[in-house]
Amino acid sequence: MPAEADTPPADVEPPEEDTDAADLLVVADLVDEVRVLDERPRYHLSSCSWLAGRPTLGLPVQEARQLQFTPCALCTPDAVLVRKSRTG
Repeated sequence: MPAEADTPPADVEPPEEDTDAADLLVVADLVDEVRVLDERPRYHLSSCSWLAGRPTLGLPVQEARQLQFTPCALCTPDAVLVRKSRTG
């Protein structure tokens, strides 16, 4: 995970995680919870430094994807959740 100094300011959206096609197929079936913010396009892991102190809503990752949210490049939720699903 990037250092705090790499976290964009509150008014700047973090970049989108680049998820490969094979991982997207796995993510589409996962129900692990991710966090979203109203009016923001990214979904995050609850530990994401960019979320610090912000009110969030929990959603299953497959629902976040269906609602057109995209993964945060800071906390890389797709990579983390896919890795977890493959080892768990």
